[in-house]
Amino acid sequence: MCFVLTLALAANGTVHAHFPWIVRDEDGKANYFFGENIAERTYKMPPSIAAAELNILNANGDLSKVEVIKVENDSLVGLQTVEAIPESAFLVCDVTFGIYHGARLSYSTMLQGGSLPTSPASLDKNPASRNLFAQLIDTDAGVEVIVTLMGKPLEGIEVHLYCSEGHEEGKAKTDASGKVTFADSQVEAGLNAIMLGHNEKRSGTFNNTAYEAESHYLTVSFYAPEQPATKKELPRVSTKFSPLPFTITSFGAARVEDALYVYGGHTGEAHSYSNAAQSNKLLRLDLSKPNAVWDEVAEGERQQGLGMVAYNDEFILVGGFTAKNNEGEKHDLHSLPTVRSFNYKTNMWCELPRLPEPRSSHDAALVGNTLYVVGGWKLSGEGRTTWHDTAWSMDLSAANRQWVAIANPPFKRRAVATVEHQGKLFVIGGMSDKGGPTKAVSIYDPATQSWSEAAELIGEKAMAGFGASGWSIAGKLIVTTYEGDIEQWDDDSKNWKILGKSNDARFFHRLLPITQENLIAIGGANMESGKFLELEVIHAN
Repeated sequence: MCFVLTLALAANGTVHAHFPWIVRDEDGKANYFFGENIAERTYKMPPSIAAAELNILNANGDLSKVEVIKVENDSLVGLQTVEAIPESAFLVCDVTFGIYHGARLSYSTMLQGGSLPTSPASLDKNPASRNLFAQLIDTDAGVEVIVTLMGKPLEGIEVHLYCSEGHEEGKAKTDASGKVTFADSQVEAGLNAIMLGHNEKRSGTFNNTAYEAESHYLTVSFYAPEQPATKKELPRVSTKFSPLPFTITSFGAARVEDALYVYGGHTGEAHSYSNAAQSNKLLRLDLSKPNAVWDEVAEGERQQGLGMVAYNDEFILVGGFTAKNNEGEKHDLHSLPTVRSFNYKTNMWCELPRLPEPRSSHDAALVGNTLYVVGGWKLSGEGRTTWHDTAWSMDLSAANRQWVAIANPPFKRRAVATVEHQGKLFVIGGMSDKGGPTKAVSIYDPATQSWSEAAELIGEKAMAGFGASGWSIAGKLIVTTYEGDIEQWDDDSKNWKILGKSNDARFFHRLLPITQENLIAIGGANMESGKFLELEVIHAN
């Protein structure tokens, strides 16, 4: 995620204009473009801006010119470096637009690679500091911005904070030392940018044209401390998607690179289970291709009620249950201990260490390199059901992968949503072994290896938490419920708040990210309207 910091010159504190920006794309190349904000990358560049030169600034203050080419396509209109640039590179660009309303209008643009410094640096060797300049510093409180002109602080400049979609997240004025600070709760993880502006009376000539004032703007792109620069941005994709080829509930899903994947699930009528009504297909939707449709990648076991995560080049499928009976026969349902991975580059299946006990109607999530499995029960045929009070983890980076027990959860629940958020595991809603559906939320902290109870989901009835789905995106934990609420966990108040309503109130669906701030709801059902083929975009802001 990114935000834009704006020092506005207008009396009302707003700016409606275009500025140059530099970002580093998923291929490691620097993109230079001209837009109202960092999300607008296809506006036609004025000739004077298109003639800009990009340079890498080293620690000694030396500039090295970077070769660029002009690019004009559906996602970028601007300049792009021929080669990938180092993640730690500090890029700078200075250009004069020309004379605008009697003032000389100039732009400075920077991309600060690597991690933000934790203390102010000397500006002696930085030629960029001779103009309008901003130092960005990572502090315990958030991100501090120090604004200077010719090395001296600028006071009283209003600074606006925006997300990558152009929404304002906050604003503040620089103090006597030229500083503003935005709290961690305002600064979103990932790519960010600041824009500073200053206007002063100074006469002169440019290209034989006189001017009476100078306006200078500076934009700086950088990565927030919450998310390292090595993590790729999600590509921008269309908001129109092909429907599923068939309806499914209780399936696994994951996103890798430019594609959505789903596996397994229930394809039959509600509460009617048979082997034929369980999918054994791994489906893919390529988001990078316009008008793409779902295609079948591979086949495996017929199962539903499983967990699924993406790790490096593989999908990992955890547990689930299979129906041994045929359609119309008495239900004979059995939970599975199997754990399998599918390498989407080689199209090969691989068996992983089995779960210590068969498990279905659970969920799985990754915290770093560690896979966690929580909730669920064991089905062993008609009338033989055991609710699980255990939970397990497996270090996927280990040479010898094996399951390790974690602290027993203080609950027995199935049909849960398990989501990693801020390094912790949120186990959301579901159905309890006593009392039926629940809106309860529990949190497991791997650092302390302990469980705690959190505020329950918002909802009129307990069904709101049954078969919910969630995802952590742009530093926000988002959950969609059976009542149609789009809820966000507030890290400060430790409570849930409603962001809006989904078009389709679903349960037993999946949420996956499609852009930096948008999710997609896949599959699922509603007891009144049935199962869903169509996908729905969920906005997380």
